[in-house]
Amino acid sequence: MQSYQQTFAANTTWQMNVSGSYYSTLECTLPVNVRFYKGGTLLDLGEIKGLLAGLEVDFGRGGNAFDRVEIDVQAGDTVKIGIGNGQARYNRGAATVTVSQNKVAQSSTFDNLQKTVTTASAVLLAANTSRQALQIQNKDPAGTIWLAFGKAATQAAGVRVIPGGVYEPPAGVCPTGAIYAIGDIASNTNITTVEG
Repeated sequence: MQSYQQTFAANTTWQMNVSGSYYSTLECTLPVNVRFYKGGTLLDLGEIKGLLAGLEVDFGRGGNAFDRVEIDVQAGDTVKIGIGNGQARYNRGAATVTVSQNKVAQSSTFDNLQKTVTTASAVLLAANTSRQALQIQNKDPAGTIWLAFGKAATQAAGVRVIPGGVYEPPAGVCPTGAIYAIGDIASNTNITTVEG
């Protein structure tokens, strides 16, 4: 692939009488329009309008697909293009990444508590706007508990924690409201909560 570069002071059409089957707009600051010709006839691809650097057109490797390229250039721009036979390419990407919300690793003091869950819905953990981590473990060998967030717990709509099971919220999310629990045995004293 051969590269060509030119700087333009006024709006103009840059005509390149160069044959090839591969074209790339390598560099430009302002949008350009590109047209491909063969034997004086505009190819079916037509005119590609309003492009910045990065356009690649590959007509395949069946010989010279075009013999002239016209590029409409806006004033005050330097344009660099590549023309070749499709066997080599120039594909240098440039990108800028902006981090708008950077989550900093958190540290916290954890509080382990033993709790009791009964057959009546009750607050298991009070609302805590500073809560960043949560784990609720049901260490009972037979009793199941159900959790609800911000409202009374029911077996029908609660999050089920089976005997020996553990509830942890999905990664990156932690409920800060009150957490309610209900169980299927009269007094399940084998519940451990950890929050931080």
